[in-house]
Amino acid sequence: MSRVVGIDLGTTNSLVAYVKDGVPLVIRDRSGDALVPSVVSAAEDGTIYVGREAQRRLLTDAARTVYSVKRFMGKALADVQGEASLLPFRVGGPGDDAGGVVRIGLGAREFTPPEISAFILRDLKHRAEAFF
Repeated sequence: MSRVVGIDLGTTNSLVAYVKDGVPLVIRDRSGDALVPSVVSAAEDGTIYVGREAQRRLLTDAARTVYSVKRFMGKALADVQGEASLLPFRVGGPGDDAGGVVRIGLGAREFTPPEISAFILRDLKHRAEAFF
């Protein structure tokens, strides 16, 4: 039987839920957490971490860890240059052109905000699949 799930991709936290007998229920992870921090980290070996593990990496590898990525969606580099200088991760554009689309550098790789968000969405999808 197929199920319909709803995903809240939040700036700070995200979650996935479903409806049972007319009541929405949040799908929790094995440790009971309902919320997934909207944080993504890229290790030097290319491993991508999402959620709590990525949040922990903020302390040890902040330059490779991105948070609050939704604030960069649909914006040009010129729109975010002021706040970008305050962040530990690299924020730039194609060739660092001020008019280009925002790109976030995690180590040697660059991602767009939708690509970073896709890592979070994939994690939520896996959570729902494991639950059902």
